[in-house]
Amino acid sequence: MLKAMRKTAASRDEYSRILAALRTGIDSAKLTRELAAQHSGDAAFARRLVDTASARLWLDDGAPAADVLTMLEVRHRFELSPGRARAYAVEILWTVQLSIDTCIPHAIPTTKEARHAAA
Repeated sequence: MLKAMRKTAASRDEYSRILAALRTGIDSAKLTRELAAQHSGDAAFARRLVDTASARLWLDDGAPAADVLTMLEVRHRFELSPGRARAYAVEILWTVQLSIDTCIPHAIPTTKEARHAAA
């Protein structure tokens, strides 16, 4: 029998709901368990969603990237080995930073700006 494909992305509504829940102070472990139950017991998918949303909130609140990395590592210090926890935290941080960078429109210099720019 073939295994069902694992869901790899959350809908915008679901992600918004997770962000709102974290903003109100819901415990991340409790939220992860609730999401895992909704997604056929896929704890890894739920953990990744909650960690991504948490990192996004921390960065939006002005936390330094190094602090976000440490918070993610500490959150999973009992589940993963130190090396795996670090790699997981770096992956989450890169994912969030990439999504932030792609959302911010970069200004395209006009011809006048390019002509008068100091080289």
